[in-house]
Amino acid sequence: MDSSLEILAFSPHPDDAELGCGGSLILAADAGLRVAIADLSEGEMASRGTAEQREREKQKATDLLGLCARLSVGLPDTEIGTDPAHLSCMTSTGHRLPIIQLVRETRPRIVLAPYWKDRHPDHAATGKLVQEACFFAGVNKVGEGHPHRPKQVYYYMLHHPFTPAFVVDISSVWERKMAVVAAYRSQIQAEGSGLETALSRPEYMRFIKARAIYYGAMIGAGYGEPFYSPGPAPLCGLPGLTGPPSPPGELPPYSMY
Repeated sequence: MDSSLEILAFSPHPDDAELGCGGSLILAADAGLRVAIADLSEGEMASRGTAEQREREKQKATDLLGLCARLSVGLPDTEIGTDPAHLSCMTSTGHRLPIIQLVRETRPRIVLAPYWKDRHPDHAATGKLVQEACFFAGVNKVGEGHPHRPKQVYYYMLHHPFTPAFVVDISSVWERKMAVVAAYRSQIQAEGSGLETALSRPEYMRFIKARAIYYGAMIGAGYGEPFYSPGPAPLCGLPGLTGPPSPPGELPPYSMY
């Protein structure tokens, strides 16, 4: 990388980061920040779509997001976080090291990763691996290169719900996020070859929209993306003070105080 990233989002497979935090990535890229996605695997074991289809879909999604880079870690799909020699281990040093290396090379200020509780083992393992790698990337004697530790690691929602530390208002870019998700046609369209999956059923897109509406309503917005933080999210001042005050006689949008 020519310069450090502001945001690096780790995705177990191409399409996961788009589903979980695509709106927030668009907002950041629109603001001129350097934003990238790192795919831990290429989704090569997916029940639907070919490797060629998935590559084309990923490139289209990358362009629509406005990313400055799309990176590949090269871990095996369906085996993220496993050690062939010790299958009982959830995470392995071998899978952690390339993530440490990538964090040191890109030096992101903020890292995004899937919440580590999830029905898909690759999603859960990615959250755990990234958590560990971001810590050990700051330990001098682990791996190679100059130590670097992101200022914050935040976790986006895929399947398992959580109580968010904060919700990003993505109302202004909702349609653009859905266009990014639609780029993964082989995964979300009912027609085509391959087994029917949870993503290819029409109900899945309704679920994605309903969830965004629900979390948006929590902050008085049309659509929202929730994020989890193990500790308090740092702020430079009280939230709610940015932007102009409400005109006399006009109430602010309803939110859950």
